[in-house]
Amino acid sequence: MAAEPRKRAGRVVAVSGGKGGVGKSLVSLNLGVMLGRLGYKTTIIDCDLGAPNIHTLLGMTRPGPGLGGYLDHEVDSLIEVAIDAGTPNLRIIPGTSQPGAANINAGQKLRLLRAIAHLGGDVVIVDVGAGTAYNTVDLVAAADLKLVVMTPQLTSLQNAYTFLKACVQRSLRRLPDDTDARAVLEELLTGEGESRPVARAVAILRDEHGELADAVVDVLARFGVMLVGNMTTSDRDQVVFGRMTNMISDYLMIQAPLVATLPLCDAIRKSVDTRIPAALVDRPPEVVGALRGLARCVLDADVKRLRVAGRLKAAERTLPIWVERDLPAPR
Repeated sequence: MAAEPRKRAGRVVAVSGGKGGVGKSLVSLNLGVMLGRLGYKTTIIDCDLGAPNIHTLLGMTRPGPGLGGYLDHEVDSLIEVAIDAGTPNLRIIPGTSQPGAANINAGQKLRLLRAIAHLGGDVVIVDVGAGTAYNTVDLVAAADLKLVVMTPQLTSLQNAYTFLKACVQRSLRRLPDDTDARAVLEELLTGEGESRPVARAVAILRDEHGELADAVVDVLARFGVMLVGNMTTSDRDQVVFGRMTNMISDYLMIQAPLVATLPLCDAIRKSVDTRIPAALVDRPPEVVGALRGLARCVLDADVKRLRVAGRLKAAERTLPIWVERDLPAPR
């Protein structure tokens, strides 16, 4: 019998991609199933506000109040709306499709971010929707690890990069406490109405705002991005994803390694129809192997390092400083 896997500290993993239809929810669900099978207590939160489908992929037709119940204060905690997924060590918090669900206000968002960070367990997976709305961007920016799902199609690659750039700029713009410093950083990031490469902005910033430049570099060094290639059909797709990794490093100053590639295959499509995740039935082998490798990358990530501002010698945080600053003091 295999030894019981060593438990790691809890981590929040956001699964995003910018574009709809690239397989974010399938990656979220199968990753959650795989983590559960490896012995890690995992929760998936369906934060695709307005268009949730994690529960549908599991064959659930009446998932209960879910996230909508929490946002509407029908319950006091996310745990109260979590339900057993019917697979080992996995529970899900179903999303909400109520009209206007995508337009949660700032108070609801900050309450949700805090609840996610303190949900407990080994891994919390946050499945987000498409687009670059602030609510979506903030859910990803606040996570320890950011999995960006993309296909080899040009539109997917463009949307993934645009989404990641939005997350970087959103995080950096909220970094300074001082209003004047925020204005300086804003101007450097946008240039003359266009987006300037982050490396160039940092170089300019160092001349007069060295401490802020150090803070920016530190945030970028701990951004925790991993790329997941989906619907691949040939080895040439690996080259395309490799170019994305290089471009993200060159323009955004963040490391974004390709940690998994999933092939385009009928078995995945059929898993949607049968509502049985591929990771649960152990086929096809190449998909299950890739998912197992992805799970190991998530578990092996040094979350403690990602949460500690090294240059600033700050204490470990479970939320970015801008979220903690905006939250009301706990009672």
